[in-house]
Amino acid sequence: MLATICADDFMPLLGQCCYFHCAQNPVLELQIQAVRLRPRAQVPTGKRVPFVVELATTQDIGLGDAVGRLALPAQVLHEVWLGRVIPAGRDPAFAYFQLPFN
Repeated sequence: MLATICADDFMPLLGQCCYFHCAQNPVLELQIQAVRLRPRAQVPTGKRVPFVVELATTQDIGLGDAVGRLALPAQVLHEVWLGRVIPAGRDPAFAYFQLPFN
C-alpha cells in the first residue's frame, strides 16, 4: 500500500486533519501543512518522485519519532514512520512532524 502512495494523493488534503495512532502516544491529531517533492532523493530504479508530507499539532506531547498508523479522510496507512522536526522559525506553540516517502 505505501509503495503506491504519491504526492498527488496528499495535495487535496492540505489544511485537513489526520490522526496518527502509535503505542507511545494516544491518538494524535495532525494538520497536513505542506507536501514537498524531493526529486534529488530518487534512486535510479525508483518509480515515484520522493516527497515529504509536513504535519503539525497543537497537542502537548512528548512524542519524538514513531511508527504507527495514519488515518486519512479516505484511507488508513499502516506502519508509517513519523519523524519530529524542530520548529525552525515557525510557531513554537506547535509540534512539527514529517512523513517521508522515498
